[in-house]
Amino acid sequence: MKKLLFICAALLMLSSCSQKYTREEIAEAITPLIEKSAELNEIYFGEGLPLSVEKEDAEKFYSSFDSEIKSINYHPVDKDCGYESIDEIKAATLEVFTEEYSEYLFQKAFNGISDQINDGTGDITQTASYAMYLEQNGMLTARINIADDAIELGRVYDVDSLEIKLQKSNYVIVSIPTEQSGKPLDVELKLVMTDSGWRLDSPTY
Repeated sequence: MKKLLFICAALLMLSSCSQKYTREEIAEAITPLIEKSAELNEIYFGEGLPLSVEKEDAEKFYSSFDSEIKSINYHPVDKDCGYESIDEIKAATLEVFTEEYSEYLFQKAFNGISDQINDGTGDITQTASYAMYLEQNGMLTARINIADDAIELGRVYDVDSLEIKLQKSNYVIVSIPTEQSGKPLDVELKLVMTDSGWRLDSPTY
């Protein structure tokens, strides 16, 4: 029995060693994902996709709206922005982030988020965030006040100084020195190996 346990332990150790990734491999995998995430951060957390200035687009769009949607005030996005549908935004997101993290982004952007806040006195405040993007009459539209909720973006990652903090068979956690508005900060990111390759499972903004 002891011999069998020893053999099993040895096999597990060999299996674990064979799945180790080097710092260089992880840096090579994470660099393009971080670069691609910058555009997605602008879509989900920044000022959003640019709005169309074409009069024809606006007239076509608003003529098909009901009163409720008008009051929320959406507007067609610029056709040159690179996205013409919600599915295209989702596809681009899934090329960078895991399905789990992407679902959070999809809920935020395409369904909206509601929440209840209890101030401790028994009073409950209901808050709601309307969807950032909708499709109406075959057109991709954006809520025109997205910029009001925009957060500061533009974080710069020094991937050459990446350090691996934790490594498992299908994911790694790394620490990378970053800088944003002149303020340095070490950021930890989770990188997951999926059926489609490496994907980020952490925000990068």
